[in-house]
Amino acid sequence: MASKIDDNKTFWLEFIGLYHTFPKLWKVKSEAYKNRIKKDAAYEKLVEKMKEIDPKANRDLVRAKINSLRTSYRRELKKVKSSQKSGAGADDIYEPSLWYFYEIDFLRDQETQLQGTSTLDSFDEIVDVVEENNDEAVSIIS
Repeated sequence: MASKIDDNKTFWLEFIGLYHTFPKLWKVKSEAYKNRIKKDAAYEKLVEKMKEIDPKANRDLVRAKINSLRTSYRRELKKVKSSQKSGAGADDIYEPSLWYFYEIDFLRDQETQLQGTSTLDSFDEIVDVVEENNDEAVSIIS
């Protein structure tokens, strides 16, 4: 399917542009994102657009294509962020090779991962408490 993208860049740029007009499909924190009726209507518009190149297009195909576009974007974004964190100079920052990276960059805020807490930190604290209790128990017994 990648060859179709290369052959139809204009179409895919239009598709991404249309997708951008439907924040209800990609902006997780919007109220419209929770509205199934609005999302269904937006998907129907995207299916209509996709039928320009694939008469058998349906919602599942549109969702799969969006997922594929977003996955590739996420991969490139990770490379960009990695190069920025490494302390590299401006000349060393990774330049995305994904041809539609900047067109779909409106997703950047949606793709940031939440910082999780490490269970190792909690484990280290537990070990410290157990070691302190063992030291106290040894000193009581002695």
